[in-house]
Amino acid sequence: MELLLCADERYAPYAATTMVSALEHMADPSAVRVTLLTPALPEETQHAFAALAKGYGAKVRVVEVGKIDIDPTHLDRFGLASIFRLFMHEHFGQECSRVIYLDCDMAVLADLAPLWEVPLGEHVVAAVRDIAGDPDEHSAIETSAYFNSGLLVVDLERWREHDVAGRAWEYLQRQGERLRYPDQDALNHVLAGQWHELDPRWNLQSATYAALNVGPEHLTCLLPALADALREPGIIHYTGNVKPWHAESEHPLRDVFRHYSCLTPWPLCERELLRSLPWRKRLRLAMKSHKIRQRRSKTSWTP
Repeated sequence: MELLLCADERYAPYAATTMVSALEHMADPSAVRVTLLTPALPEETQHAFAALAKGYGAKVRVVEVGKIDIDPTHLDRFGLASIFRLFMHEHFGQECSRVIYLDCDMAVLADLAPLWEVPLGEHVVAAVRDIAGDPDEHSAIETSAYFNSGLLVVDLERWREHDVAGRAWEYLQRQGERLRYPDQDALNHVLAGQWHELDPRWNLQSATYAALNVGPEHLTCLLPALADALREPGIIHYTGNVKPWHAESEHPLRDVFRHYSCLTPWPLCERELLRSLPWRKRLRLAMKSHKIRQRRSKTSWTP
């Protein structure tokens, strides 16, 4: 099984957490190879990341990618490493037919074998529908169904055949200033009608709580699956600006990511995070604790 992560130095600890959460649930971690694409990493960080994977018996490689010429303002908060996955095919040989890509703000809670084996048919990728916001905000992408690109099961041969990287890159260069989610929007534009929809448990997005509470009309058919996904997620995706490594995170499942971080050289200590907050923000978080606990109880995971 081939797993792909992309991270710069700032995100490397979170990539390590995502990787560990995946390897913890593998029936056979020794059958896994993890690839980390990065603009650059200190040798110490590279060695720590590699040693972590090898501790599970997994193979690992850290690949430093050359400079990519793109206006950084087009990438907003997502950073240069977010573009690297577009060119993933350049870092895998022809003998590698498939790869599972994971964003670095994810916690894996199930064996990824079912994803590795999912039939793609004629599709280029498999992904989960994006449930954040209104469908109209993606109208510029000219696609009726829009996926979240945090989790992708990729047929590398078709990725090459369809020139996904080249077409997405051209779209980014042309439309970059208009795109809210640059690389995700570009992939949705290029892969419209060419992606297989996965169950939402494989990419449980933060907007799930609001969706189940409000029940928007465009998600009516998906609501039962979202409720099931929340009860037993396969992958938690901490979408949005505030992440579990931020002290002010109100995500009901922030403890899951923090738990797996403690299995890496970069642990997130909840007490230390709280101490770093000004007292006003600490008070605000305390006032929301009942609501957070209520939402947390909808998911059965325990460390």
